[in-house]
Amino acid sequence: MSIWLRQSTAVEVAIGPFLDETDGKTPETALTISQADVRLKKQAGDWGQKNESTAAAHEENGNYRCLLDTTDTASLGRLRLHVNESGALPVWENYMVVPAVVYDSLFEDFGVFSGTVFGTVGAGSTTTSVTTADLTEVTNDHYKNKIITFTKGILIGQSAKVTAYNGTTKALAVTTLTDTPAENDKFILT
Repeated sequence: MSIWLRQSTAVEVAIGPFLDETDGKTPETALTISQADVRLKKQAGDWGQKNESTAAAHEENGNYRCLLDTTDTASLGRLRLHVNESGALPVWENYMVVPAVVYDSLFEDFGVFSGTVFGTVGAGSTTTSVTTADLTEVTNDHYKNKIITFTKGILIGQSAKVTAYNGTTKALAVTTLTDTPAENDKFILT
């Protein structure tokens, strides 16, 4: 299972435990894990050292703190981290880098996003509207100037500005989308 990371965001990750290569159980607590030792593979790209220059620091029981910077987490999709340090068994971790709005809607403190509305598309078009039964507001233009961001479906990660809202039909007029959202696609309004 992958750990989710927020796109283009510096993060501290735990790597390990590093165990002695001879007995496979004794924690290795004094390894020198440099920037060049931490190898990353982004999606189907080539392996390369992490961009962030700090060496990994031991925390406890063979587990190390590893910093990744905004370049390390810039590419959406799979990210694999691998360290093969002399004296220890190899360690690796798999991550899934997701758009910031998706990460924030799933993992951040919702108090910060008190105006966030989640919904499911009922119908839509590329130039006129997104209709949903999830919106309960009856005041016209209540969501005007909000941003709709699709979190599931063909438009995942795409955002558009809401230009009008019909409180009776529950239709959001939006700026032009690249494709038509399908029934049951998911979105958030912020």
